[in-house]
Amino acid sequence: MEHHTILVLAGIVVLGIGCQWLAWRLKIPAILPLLITGFLVGPVFDWLHPRELLGELFFPSISLSVAIILFEGALTLEFREIRRLRGVVRNLITVGALVTLVGGALAARLLIGLPWLISFLFGALIVVTGPTVIGPLLRNIRPTQRVASILKWEGILIDPIGALLAVIIFDIIIAEGPLGNPSLIAISTFARIMIIGLVLGLLSGYITAFLIKRYWVPDYLNELFALAMVIGVFALSDVLQSESGLLAVTVMGVVLANSGLHQLHDMWHFKERISILLISTLFIILAANVSFEQLSLLGVNSLLLLGVVLFILRPLSIWVSTLNSDLSRNERLFLSWVAPRGIVAASVSSLFAFRLEELGYAEAAILAPLTFLVIVGTVFLHGSTAKWVAQRLGVAEADPQGFLMMGATAFARALAKLLKENGFNVLLVDTNRHNVRAARIEGLEAHQGNLLSESVQEDLSLSGLGHFLALTSNDEANALACVHMRDTFGARKVYQLPPREENGQEFASGLMGRILFDERATYETLESLMQRGGVIKATLLTEKFTCDEYRQVWGDYALPLLAFRGKKVIVATTDEPFQPEPGWKLVALVLEKEARRAGINAPETAS
Repeated sequence: MEHHTILVLAGIVVLGIGCQWLAWRLKIPAILPLLITGFLVGPVFDWLHPRELLGELFFPSISLSVAIILFEGALTLEFREIRRLRGVVRNLITVGALVTLVGGALAARLLIGLPWLISFLFGALIVVTGPTVIGPLLRNIRPTQRVASILKWEGILIDPIGALLAVIIFDIIIAEGPLGNPSLIAISTFARIMIIGLVLGLLSGYITAFLIKRYWVPDYLNELFALAMVIGVFALSDVLQSESGLLAVTVMGVVLANSGLHQLHDMWHFKERISILLISTLFIILAANVSFEQLSLLGVNSLLLLGVVLFILRPLSIWVSTLNSDLSRNERLFLSWVAPRGIVAASVSSLFAFRLEELGYAEAAILAPLTFLVIVGTVFLHGSTAKWVAQRLGVAEADPQGFLMMGATAFARALAKLLKENGFNVLLVDTNRHNVRAARIEGLEAHQGNLLSESVQEDLSLSGLGHFLALTSNDEANALACVHMRDTFGARKVYQLPPREENGQEFASGLMGRILFDERATYETLESLMQRGGVIKATLLTEKFTCDEYRQVWGDYALPLLAFRGKKVIVATTDEPFQPEPGWKLVALVLEKEARRAGINAPETAS
């Protein structure tokens, strides 16, 4: 029995991470394969019975996992991001939430026939959107900064608010009996959750920041210390008042995000990995916990209810919340279309449906499958269409195939100029004002400043940029910038010049970007080639003049840099073969005059 349990738990983790990988390959929201897998191993094939597997730990483990996920999301909420949009965010989590609550309750009452209080409980469950689905969706869509900020803040802050509303309504439902006055219990519950959650969240956030800032916690324990604080605060808050823990950990995360901790980046990176693991297992467990008997309760009216949520409640909520704001019509239309539900809706609905059924409320059996229908419906429709909608409405960033270059040297300017002439967005950043001035004279977009400075990063627009090239003479700065830019561009698209031979052993492979061009193509080598009359040229490869033939003709007089076809780009690196096919344009640094003097006659280069 023990070995069987270990095998099942391991299988859930393996399936969860496998679904994440599949979602990455197919470029779809991970929640879709996770939920499908959960339904398959649960109600379809009857392999997984989560409640039997975890026993009394089923709901506590889910609640604790959700708390960690919410804390990780809250760590990204910096106030400077929404200075001009805080009114919209405030309205969305108050007025907009009320519209969804009341509208969802009316729809559940009229279309499904649920009792009024259980209808309002359903309305509270669909108030939430959630960082578990909003985050991956935004990374795929890459909407404009204003739209992304609104959706991110709403998705994180609305989760504890939705849970709070659900708790209040749940207490009102059970208070209908001999337990007390419903209105007094609702007011009392709301007050206790708000006071306990806010106080513990603020205290824990300030204490954690204080201890880490003063180095009272060793570096290797920073992330684990913060995690322990999150778990402890959540547990204490929930003991003092049921369901107040989500508010406490969210407030704690916001406090830390705005505390100025320089260790925050590592902390967030650590929590993100944990959150991915928890999300991967939770969705499978919750989906597997839904039975065929529950799914059979859904009918045509359930689909009509989903339509109301998608096409009436969300647009109405956005319209009311954005009155008198400076958001454009297209921004409002896009916000009206994107509101996928996530893990909080799934977990809270499972919890309250189970509790109400135990108390004899048979009508509550439909709550979990109805909420899962809304989750699947919103995630599927929004996940499959949001990028297309964003592009049609003009609120998506340009195709991120452009280049951010650190360094505006002669080589960088020549490469940037060719790329710009071929339709790529290029932005150069350099601390040297003479280099920046030269770049601007040549018609290039250039910014003077230190790319590692937070103020400089706030000023830069990365719209349309998908590759980072560190091209300065400082090997240490190049490596540090690449590590810093991995979160923005991904490790695969972060590159740096090879370090000088004397510095080559100082950098671990994990603390560098991908090495550009050739191991000998150091900063000094490139600048020397430019001084010898080197030019950067693009040559169209054909069936008659392939990449191999290009190398044979030019030999050591050409250094391949990258290749492109349309907006697709391949950057030459030392860790992968560089072999562009016919139809691609190969970009190289060519010693053209020296080659001609040596009697080399190559085909004319393409523009």
